Amino acid sequence: MTITDITITHESIPLRTPFITALRRVDAVTFVRVRLHTSDGLTGTGEAPPTKAITGEDIESITSAIKELIVPRLLHHHFTSMDEAQKVLHTSCEGNNSAKAAIDIALYDLFSQKVARPLYDYLGGNVQELRTDVTISLKHPQKMAEDAKRAVSDGFDILKVKVGGQDGLDTDRIRAVREAVPNAALLIDANQAWSEEETLTIIDAISDLNITLIEQPVSAKALESMQQITARSKIPILADESVFDLEDAKKVIESKAAHMINIKLMKCGGIYKALEIIKLCESHDIRCMLGSMLEGPSSIAAALHLAMAYPKTVRYLDLDSPLLYRALPTESPISFQKNQLILS
Repeated sequence: MTITDITITHESIPLRTPFITALRRVDAVTFVRVRLHTSDGLTGTGEAPPTKAITGEDIESITSAIKELIVPRLLHHHFTSMDEAQKVLHTSCEGNNSAKAAIDIALYDLFSQKVARPLYDYLGGNVQELRTDVTISLKHPQKMAEDAKRAVSDGFDILKVKVGGQDGLDTDRIRAVREAVPNAALLIDANQAWSEEETLTIIDAISDLNITLIEQPVSAKALESMQQITARSKIPILADESVFDLEDAKKVIESKAAHMINIKLMKCGGIYKALEIIKLCESHDIRCMLGSMLEGPSSIAAALHLAMAYPKTVRYLDLDSPLLYRALPTESPISFQKNQLILS
């Protein structure tokens, strides 16, 4: 397989309502779309959003890394295997994981097309009915309760509740949402906003609310605090920003700093690197969430294909971007029915 051309575009999809967390507010999904073209007429598509607050990358840096560092290594190179292509990709530059993820997704698209198999099958999986959570953005407690009630009435019964308001109202937020939707699964995401003491206080205060998990309560680098919280919490703790790559995952698992790990293609550099983390978690009987940033439909579809290949390890999906779009693009490789994601 020889890559003969690479095209890069910037895309944007408006959201129905603003997406608000402890780290940022977003009104539209913006992303870099990459298309790899081969000598035998195939085109592979990959995407990467700018999430500077988390990955340190913006539209300009993603585009620059692809054009200046990655493209010169890939263009006109004849690849005989995925391992060879990935070695070239991941030795092209340091960091720039979202840029690498866009190329990685396009490579997997190409290689699965080459053997005329859908990506989930290429990865060893099969079509399954998989459901994602849907995000309840950070707002006043009563407004979040109203948003949660509306989401459940629309058929979304797994809610990721964003907290970390720095105003002392997070326990009120969680309790208000639970009272509004008594039967929904609630995943609480603090986005690193709490201290260790605050986390333990909130865990005690919500212990009667049947909370499914708490995601990244403290700073990504505060592994000792994560370890203390995990040891004392009856609610499962999920590490997100603490785990970008395989080495991070090893540290979290070895130190028992979380019960579960959130893997995101944009954090780790794509499917190839995500598989390394998944297999490590499999070997330690650690369950995972396959998460996402606010992303375009092709990168969400890639994550869904991956989840279908590892359903025993990937227990939770946070791939709700398409559910938040004002309108699904006509060429989208993914659609949804309530909170079930469907491959087109």
